[in-house]
Amino acid sequence: MRGGWRVATVAALLVIGSTFPSARAASGRHCAIQLIPTSRHGSVIDSKATLVGCYATFSQAISAGSRGTISLDADMTPDQLRDSDLATASPLSSVLIGTEFNALAFGGASNDYFAATACAGTDVWDVNYVGDGLNDTFSSGKGFGGCDHNKKFQDADFSGNVLTCTPNCNDYGSLSNQVSSLRWRP
Repeated sequence: MRGGWRVATVAALLVIGSTFPSARAASGRHCAIQLIPTSRHGSVIDSKATLVGCYATFSQAISAGSRGTISLDADMTPDQLRDSDLATASPLSSVLIGTEFNALAFGGASNDYFAATACAGTDVWDVNYVGDGLNDTFSSGKGFGGCDHNKKFQDADFSGNVLTCTPNCNDYGSLSNQVSSLRWRP
């Protein structure tokens, strides 16, 4: 009976786990990523990138990442997105500060980074390592939310070759498929 209880518990956890966005990560090509602050040094906010979920459409990823406060047309593609499309009056939403693409010219799969605040003022958001599943996959990117100077670093911990996008780069050149850490600033 004890063994049956364990099997039933594991099965229940698997069913429950399948309803959360992270369980769908492998099936979607547009991922929403929340930046969770880990420390602050003056205006620099060090953060950990945490997957919200991956979705079949870009508009679903934006909705999930903004906690449902940003609604885009279902057929909108990442290359069409502009800051004006992201206007929201809700203080409960997360702000889209950057989108990384796995193909040139803002194409392919997208990884959409959301933060608690925009880069307006002096806030600088850092991710010292993009994660094993995303490391060395980005080829182009856009900045949003006042994040007009975006740095792409070849290595983790903001080292190696660097490219600054102001705010967008449709081709990371020699850093294409080589990015390991990110920084967004005004």
